[in-house]
Amino acid sequence: MLFEKIKDNVYLLRVPHGGTTTAVTLLTGDKNYLVDAAGNSEEVDTVVLPALKKCGLDFSDIACLVCTHTHADHIGGIPRMREMGLAKVAAYTLSVPKIEEPLKYNIAIRKVFPLNSPPPSSGLSPDRVDMPLSDGDVIDGRIELIASPGHDDDAVCIFDRATKTLVCGDSVQHNGTLVQGCALYMYLDAYRKSMKKLLSVEADTVLLGHPFIPWGDTVLGRENVKVFLLDALCKVDECEAFVKAELDSGERDLVTIAAKFIDRIGGVQPTHMFLPMYTIREHIHEIMK
Repeated sequence: MLFEKIKDNVYLLRVPHGGTTTAVTLLTGDKNYLVDAAGNSEEVDTVVLPALKKCGLDFSDIACLVCTHTHADHIGGIPRMREMGLAKVAAYTLSVPKIEEPLKYNIAIRKVFPLNSPPPSSGLSPDRVDMPLSDGDVIDGRIELIASPGHDDDAVCIFDRATKTLVCGDSVQHNGTLVQGCALYMYLDAYRKSMKKLLSVEADTVLLGHPFIPWGDTVLGRENVKVFLLDALCKVDECEAFVKAELDSGERDLVTIAAKFIDRIGGVQPTHMFLPMYTIREHIHEIMK
């Protein structure tokens, strides 16, 4: 597996993880930056490091690693990268305590729906954030952090001003990945606001943290980027209408509604339903206000 050149100075590595792929983005130039760190030490050793070396680089050549959010599949590789020479990690201020205690947060996510959640992610180790960032902060006049909560409260996008590339991590969900079943947003109102906020960014390329259905992990062209973000809002409206119809019919069980919605959009039923349950719960809360 290699870093795929998306455009000049922008490269995407698809790291196999849990039945899908997790993106690591390389931004090159006078300085080199990585966005996200894969899920664990093995992925760093067997996928990220060899791909980086094929580019003539090592972790010591990376000016900064920037995190899009603190779910395990995006930050689990940080400690191993540190051991190999990565000097600096930047992250949103809300991500700092989660990177310092990643297992604690990983467990907390699962405690909400304990009967429908997998065991905590193994191998998560604490690390530090060298450069805490707020919404709108810019690294080296190039790498801008754009807070885009919804998927989680610390979700952000990274806008590379030099190449007009928006690296979204998991901020834009559409219908989720094959292993999720459907989109995951823990904060529905924030998610809607984030999609509208991202429409104002002058990006002509979008890179995503996974292949999200139906768009995949890469969107090229300014007009396509706009359609992509508007479609994300449409997907939310479709889920809202479905959940409302279920509630009107008398259905109240989260698992049942989630499973029916996954079937409705042609998704794959996940082994553990906790991620779709977060999304359905958010819609129920909004409808029942």
